[in-house]
Amino acid sequence: RFNYERGFARLGGGSLGGKARGLAFANLLLTELDLTRRFPKVHIAVPPTLVIGTGVFDDFLDQNDLREFAITSNDDAKIVERFLDAHLPKDIRSSLWAFLDRCYYPLAVRSSSLLEDSRYQPFAGIYETLMVPNNSPDLKVRLGELLRAIKRVYASTFSQVAKQHLRATSYRLEEEKMGVILQRVVGAEHEKRFYPEMAGVALSQNYYPIDPIKVEDGLVAVALGLGPAVVEGEDCLRFSPRHPERLVQMSSVKDALDNSQRQFYAINLSSEGDSVSAEAFGEEAQLGRYDLSVAENDGTLAAVGSTYSPENDAVYDGISRPGVRLVSFSPVLKRGVFPLAEILAELLEVSVDAAGGQVEIEFAVNLSTPADQPKEFGFLQLRPVAVPLG
Repeated sequence: RFNYERGFARLGGGSLGGKARGLAFANLLLTELDLTRRFPKVHIAVPPTLVIGTGVFDDFLDQNDLREFAITSNDDAKIVERFLDAHLPKDIRSSLWAFLDRCYYPLAVRSSSLLEDSRYQPFAGIYETLMVPNNSPDLKVRLGELLRAIKRVYASTFSQVAKQHLRATSYRLEEEKMGVILQRVVGAEHEKRFYPEMAGVALSQNYYPIDPIKVEDGLVAVALGLGPAVVEGEDCLRFSPRHPERLVQMSSVKDALDNSQRQFYAINLSSEGDSVSAEAFGEEAQLGRYDLSVAENDGTLAAVGSTYSPENDAVYDGISRPGVRLVSFSPVLKRGVFPLAEILAELLEVSVDAAGGQVEIEFAVNLSTPADQPKEFGFLQLRPVAVPLG
């Protein structure tokens, strides 16, 4: 019964987990908003999502006798090995088989623990997120990749990083339970590379505003390609959605050259090229890091690119002339190729009102849609900004 184009569903009992609760809330919020009138050429929605409840996590640990071992072990490699050798419940495997039989797009396998995205205990970046290409013609191969990714997310619950983080809180490891989100990756395929034109994070408050920008005007960090460029603190563009024309990073030629993104991330569907190490993103991750020349050949740089001319020592909007390519988002923020700033300003305002506090939004944008179809804005996450206790 799962709608593989626009569905949001759950599998198994227990809780959805904090991250999935945020997604469910965002999904409900978007259904109540009439954004099609404001942005008729953009489809704004939570991508198709299947959430595996925390009850499956408990069953997995108990049926494979893993709980005590995982809690007491200090060896991450052994924990991952034991988890990969274990089996998910048979009914869950059957349901995932049926799910994959309808879904032939790349999947993000994301953690959603009970404590994640809590208003008082931030757990962002503690647990695994893996990308599954999901493009093999053999359904058994695709199921095997997905099951391994799910088990790696489960194993990350007991990593040394997670255990150390929990020791700094009032919670015990025995209280933590892991849900898993299976979500379609927003983007399009370009020569065996799958990625969106834009991905990033929007915050409802900017704690370091420069006049005339105010704290409540918010802050956006966005990059070409997949989100690790933003999440890992690499070069990306930052701007206020209320003042998109004020780009401090591009205020001079030197600033533009020093701060511009020069590479981007994509899912490597062919498992070839400059792949990101398994240590950084997990064995199942098949992320590649590519130069901007690849994006230009793919046709995705035109919407976000500018050109530096060494002869004139100047930066020009667009990529129609020869020179050094930069990611400035000028076509989007200055020429209105896509209403990114307007959409984010609107979503931040309504999300703050609905959540009753400050929020962060993860998003991705796919412009590579047929001419007769709207562009896609993927609402990937809505989380409260954590407020430390005391």
